[in-house]
Amino acid sequence: MDPGIAAVLGAAVGVVGSTLAAAVAGFSAQRQVRSEHTHWRRQLRRDAYTAFIAKADEVHRLLAGIETELINPEVHFGQVREEIDRVKATLQEDLAAAQATVEIEGPEKLARTAEEVTRSLSACIAAIRARTIGRESGRPISQSEAQRVRRFLNHASSKRKRFVEEARKAIDV
Repeated sequence: MDPGIAAVLGAAVGVVGSTLAAAVAGFSAQRQVRSEHTHWRRQLRRDAYTAFIAKADEVHRLLAGIETELINPEVHFGQVREEIDRVKATLQEDLAAAQATVEIEGPEKLARTAEEVTRSLSACIAAIRARTIGRESGRPISQSEAQRVRRFLNHASSKRKRFVEEARKAIDV
């Protein structure tokens, strides 16, 4: 074979090999970038879901404490109403902000479930507030009224559980 042709053929093979190596490296880099982006998005969602659950749990815990206070023979309804107002503010500010982040991060189904949790806790606040209207201190609510409040709290707990289940599915995508 002519040395000139061999040199041209060698150069051509080198160019093709270099081009293929560059293409494979570029494809591999794109996969790495996509993988890192997916991991980053999953972490953002995890953080949003965790913050929402933490705020929902805080509101639920505070409402459970108020419910316990309502059946106390020494209940002070003025203090209970103030505490309800503080819990409502937490729901409207902190929980609403956490819910907005879930709505942005998605998916849509999970955003709707977060809204259901918030509405359930809000309904619980309304039920407790209704039990305090016109009440005097030292006269606890009846057992049936306490059970009604407990049902609202249990409903909120079931909505929270559903949110957690859906969040796990969304993160494991």
